[in-house]
Amino acid sequence: MRELLTSIETAVQRGQQDEALRRLANVPADLPLPAGLAWRLGVLLHQRGRFDAADACYRRADLDPGDRLPLALADRAQVLAGWAATRWAKGDQARTRQLAADAVRVAEQSGDDAAVAAAYLAQALAAFGAGDRAGNEHAYAQALAAAERAGDFGQQLRIRCNVGSRLVEEGHYRSAVAELDEAVRLGELHGHQMLLALALHNRAEAWLGLGELRRARGDADQALARWQRAGSPLAAFGLTLTARVHRVRGATRQAVAAYRAALAMGEPDGNAQVLVEACAGLARISYADDPAAATRLAERALSMPSSAGPTVAELAAGWVALCSADPPTALRYGEQVRAEAGRRRDRAGLAEAMELVTLATHRASPVTVPPRTVRRLLADLVEAATIWAELGNEFALATNALLQARLAGDRAAEEIAYERLRQSGVQEGAWHVAGPLAAIGPAPVPEVEVQLLGQFTVRRAGVPVPVGSWQSRKARELLRLVAGQLGRAVTRDALAAALWPQAATEVALRRLSVLISTVRGVFDPERRYPADRYLVTDATTVRIDPAHVAVDAVRFQEAARAVIVADSASPSKASSSGSPDPAATDGDIRLLTRLEAVVAMYTGDLCDDGEIAGDSVHRPRAVLADLYRETTHRLARRCLCLGRNEAAIGWYLRLTAEDGYDEPAHLGLISALSAVGRHGEANRRYQEYGARMREMDVEPAVFPHPERARPPA
Repeated sequence: MRELLTSIETAVQRGQQDEALRRLANVPADLPLPAGLAWRLGVLLHQRGRFDAADACYRRADLDPGDRLPLALADRAQVLAGWAATRWAKGDQARTRQLAADAVRVAEQSGDDAAVAAAYLAQALAAFGAGDRAGNEHAYAQALAAAERAGDFGQQLRIRCNVGSRLVEEGHYRSAVAELDEAVRLGELHGHQMLLALALHNRAEAWLGLGELRRARGDADQALARWQRAGSPLAAFGLTLTARVHRVRGATRQAVAAYRAALAMGEPDGNAQVLVEACAGLARISYADDPAAATRLAERALSMPSSAGPTVAELAAGWVALCSADPPTALRYGEQVRAEAGRRRDRAGLAEAMELVTLATHRASPVTVPPRTVRRLLADLVEAATIWAELGNEFALATNALLQARLAGDRAAEEIAYERLRQSGVQEGAWHVAGPLAAIGPAPVPEVEVQLLGQFTVRRAGVPVPVGSWQSRKARELLRLVAGQLGRAVTRDALAAALWPQAATEVALRRLSVLISTVRGVFDPERRYPADRYLVTDATTVRIDPAHVAVDAVRFQEAARAVIVADSASPSKASSSGSPDPAATDGDIRLLTRLEAVVAMYTGDLCDDGEIAGDSVHRPRAVLADLYRETTHRLARRCLCLGRNEAAIGWYLRLTAEDGYDEPAHLGLISALSAVGRHGEANRRYQEYGARMREMDVEPAVFPHPERARPPA
């Protein structure tokens, strides 16, 4: 048997990990293992996610408390540290703390830096599980310093993975990416495939926290592939992360499939982190179709120990309760998470808990909430938004903006928030996942919606009206003319003259009355409502009723005017280096996002299909087009001032393509090109700009430089 143990030790030393584990299976389960071999095999099994097998190795270690030689003490410390990490993964907090404390004591006695690194890593895990962030940071600092002294690159990689994970938990996503970039580099350099997978997985979580879905999926897929090739149960972690990305996007079927696969992988080893995440995620998704099943899943998540604390499970239970019309229970969970997240420095959990508490309080209030209460609740949402902005989470910021708009009854702000969510990749399924969106519900589908920007379309209850439903082309023209006045009433005489310029006034007015009836029939074919519900008329005028008819051009006009006012009131400091301005505030970033959303609302010129003409359409068309160009100019300038030069180039190219004589757009484009070092193209563009100006007998401005960029006026 001694020969077999020696062969296992040789295989470990040669890096023949699979061979070592294969031979270990031939060793009787009751035979003690040398401490040095036990901890090395335990670490190998732990990294592969085989926590029960790792735990068994540590239990079998032959620890002679009478042997005080440094090597024996170092091996003993390594066993204790590895065992603590395994118990932590199993959610056994009490045993983790005891083993970690013993490991540190023995490692310090040994004087072996590698053992000290392992021991303090275990202590960091114990502190994390207890919510002791200061103790966690101190232990990791001690562990990393010892690992560097020992030249133990594997331990350095593991520590950086864990530190990155902690930074993700605290919402320091940018710092986490930087830490994990180094972990990925070490993993690739030294070929530590399992730890490399962990580093990629943790970095994917950081990208997800920043709303970088493509990068999150890329890293998550790489991590999952490595774990799957190794046959590691840790692939369940990759599945839960993939499921979370799908859940945020609203791709619920894909999320359910990934969560169920993660459950199937996590249950045999009792992987508490995977099980809690999967049950909580499934609870959120299940509530819409099966509230009872959602409650059971949330209760299961709450019943399991988790090394990361109860936040994930309690948030899931709270949102399920709120979306199932149980505000008191939701409020209780929200307050518990708010307290726990604050203690753990979990800023994302704190912000989400604040939103849960706010919505639960609002839902528990009478039907008519007093204005004073609404203002207080809005203040809480603004505080949560500040946290989301600090974290850089665009999904959460857009969602929070939507919550604020809904509570305040601000239709324009709500439309902008919807557009931000759509741009972020959120699908309709997100409204059926227990969370803030499901709690407030989607905006009511307009009874009638008229789309004038770009392709003309009329929708009843969200369903487009077929062209065949119109009795005449003139009826469509009438609607375009009335809706195109952007909320203002238009006189019957003006409509009659625009539609039938050659006809006698009396004849045209009689025809107009018939068309008005036709349009009303298209809006309300079953005649369920009074005639003036959608199209309001009197003896001399006709107008759209905005309470029952939504017009995209009106929404864009309101949103554009509001964002221009906000942009004018918030000048941005120009970036002189061409790189992102370190002094940029969260308000700068939010305003930039808002500008992007408003520009995206402009899907084409008003009634630009050639079916109608004349000043009655040209004037509002010109007003909206000017608003669009002004908003786009402000967006491009703000991108340039914040050092987002590639984005600025794209917007300025769009402006110059639409109007070759737009001097500010030309100069902005040249500045942005210079800022990114594309000097040849900048010079060429300057020559083109000069030629355009001379065509108009205008003296060209001097060649602009990045440092001359100015904030929006």
